[in-house]
Amino acid sequence: MAKRLSNRQRIERMAEEASIKTEDKEPKPSVRKASSSRKTSPKQKRMKFIWRGVDENSKEIASFPYPGKGEAEARASELSEKTGKAHTVNLVRVPMADDE
Repeated sequence: MAKRLSNRQRIERMAEEASIKTEDKEPKPSVRKASSSRKTSPKQKRMKFIWRGVDENSKEIASFPYPGKGEAEARASELSEKTGKAHTVNLVRVPMADDE
């Protein structure tokens, strides 16, 4: 029958086994990875708000600059009366042109 080891003896045995394992292994030279190029995030385009007059199928009928909300609503109500179909005005963000 095997003799039971005391806690101190178990710790010593584990330390010896660990030192033997480290002696067997050769230290590997550290290799640095080549730095990959950093991806720059795409420059965000400037956005602007416009009013779009749309019919009941969400098809764009007319567009107006942001300060022209009154004109957009007037045009939508004019078209609604003229055609008998509902026309609404929506606020939409669109990218600005380079010259703006």
